[in-house]
Amino acid sequence: MFEYKALAPNFRLLDNFKRKKITEEKFINEYNDMLSELNAINVLEHINLLTAGLEPILMCNCAKTKFCHRHLVADWLESNTGIIIKELNYPDYIRKKGYLIKQKNPSLFPE
Repeated sequence: MFEYKALAPNFRLLDNFKRKKITEEKFINEYNDMLSELNAINVLEHINLLTAGLEPILMCNCAKTKFCHRHLVADWLESNTGIIIKELNYPDYIRKKGYLIKQKNPSLFPE
C-alpha cells in the first residue's frame, strides 16, 4: 500500500546484481553501505507514520526461498533499533545473509 523508497536498492546496484555483474556478497556490502547512510530510528518512525498506527509489514515480490534485500533491511532495523522483526506466517524461519532459512532446533532425541 505504501512505499518507503529510501530502503530500495538503487537502480545501478539492483541492475548489476540482476545481470550478475556483482556477487551476492558485493550486493550485501554495497546495500549495507547504502543503509548505513540512513538513521534506523528515523526510518522506523517514518514507516510507523505511513501505516498510521497499524503494524508495518516489509514486503516485496521475491520468493520466500530466494535472496532478498527485505531480509537485509529487517536485519539492519533489528540491529540498529533493538526491535525484533518476525517473518509473518513463518515463525520458525530465520534470516541469514539475505535468505530466509528454516531454523533447526537441536534435539536431545534425534530421529
